[in-house]
Amino acid sequence: MSGFTFNPPNTDAIPPAGLPEADVVKADGWWPDVNITGVRQAVDINTKVTPERLRDAVRQAIVDVASEPDMVAWRAKHEAAGIARLEDVPARVLSVDGINDYGHRWTRAIYSVIGADLGERMLGQGLTSAGAERAEALGSETLIHQKNTRHAVRQFLGKPRTRARLI
Repeated sequence: MSGFTFNPPNTDAIPPAGLPEADVVKADGWWPDVNITGVRQAVDINTKVTPERLRDAVRQAIVDVASEPDMVAWRAKHEAAGIARLEDVPARVLSVDGINDYGHRWTRAIYSVIGADLGERMLGQGLTSAGAERAEALGSETLIHQKNTRHAVRQFLGKPRTRARLI
């Protein structure tokens, strides 16, 4: 042993590298675009999911969330007020990393729809007895993604997360 130690350089002051722009699914201009690399990292999607399959899941998620009747009405109300895109809507609660709370909830809804969609597709593939545990885990993850989707959309719209009825 020489007694020398090596400390890696401090990288706290270096901003993280941005995500590649070529990897973006363009929304309609009002709703934000979605970066596929960001989705793969945030939702922890493995490389078994091909880029084409992931791109398709992203497209479908954008269409599914944006076409929810309450989301369509919410957007129409803001467009009528002269707002050109989601990023221009004033934050209801706060902005984090320069993105309003609506943008964060939109992203969470999109990512959750993608996670649930891909999880359901993986469950539908050939299942062996060795894969039964993995299937159970995927089923649990899918349910969590579905719950997160509902919560994100309801929070986006300013509605309570749960609906309860007295019987």
